[in-house]
Amino acid sequence: MSDADLFFSLLRISAAQILRAAGLTTAKPSVLDAFTDILRRYLILLGTTTRDMAELNNRIEPDISDVRKALEHVGLIRPINVFSDPEDGDTRGVEAFVEWFRGGQEREMRRVAGFAVEEAMGGVPAQTKNEEWLGMVRKVGEKR
Repeated sequence: MSDADLFFSLLRISAAQILRAAGLTTAKPSVLDAFTDILRRYLILLGTTTRDMAELNNRIEPDISDVRKALEHVGLIRPINVFSDPEDGDTRGVEAFVEWFRGGQEREMRRVAGFAVEEAMGGVPAQTKNEEWLGMVRKVGEKR
């Protein structure tokens, strides 16, 4: 198994979790592989766009403003005011993105991934077993 195959297999697990959190409980292996490839390309686009934003500012290392601009550029978050100066430090778009992660979608993704927030412990994250997720991963592996 090459490194590319290993990394693709690892990303396939995340792709399956994303699909499960979105409510899709079953998928053909070819659909899962296609979605994994789209996810891989999107992550590469986000990373290269972040790098490009840093290079436009004559820096080798990207900072958080480069990540914000890349997220806006690829359409993951919307700029609050398209007519404002891009260097103004307006972080409302990023804050809305963070709030999305604090919502119900994030809880469902954590549940599918095998992590849950225990209400009895005052919101302290605790790892839990998720046989449903493990069964799905095994089922996908058997179909291949």
